[in-house]
Amino acid sequence: MLVGGCEHADPLEPGGLEPTLESIQAEVFDRSCALSGCHAGPNPQLGLDLTAGNARQSLVGVASVERPDLQRVNPGNPDDSYLVIKLEGTDSRLVGGRMPLNQSPLDSELIDIVREWIAGGAP
Repeated sequence: MLVGGCEHADPLEPGGLEPTLESIQAEVFDRSCALSGCHAGPNPQLGLDLTAGNARQSLVGVASVERPDLQRVNPGNPDDSYLVIKLEGTDSRLVGGRMPLNQSPLDSELIDIVREWIAGGAP
């Protein structure tokens, strides 16, 4: 399901981002994903709630709705994590659009930080 009305935050910059869920939450999810009409509120898109305190349980070890054969975040394996596939938007396993929807794609350095967090086991 595509959503055309997600609110937009300021462009994201990689400076200061660390490969921790707390840092990714504050600098990526809170600013670009956990917005009304997207992955927040009472009915987040595809059941993926990326608000603070909910993101980990919605992501880590949870099967993707669009690709049930893939986990949203497969700890230790960013190449087989659907979150990375959605953020990069180039993998043939992608269903739907690249995220964040209707916004500029994340900088490759930001995606690399997300990859590093996942590669480290997504603690």
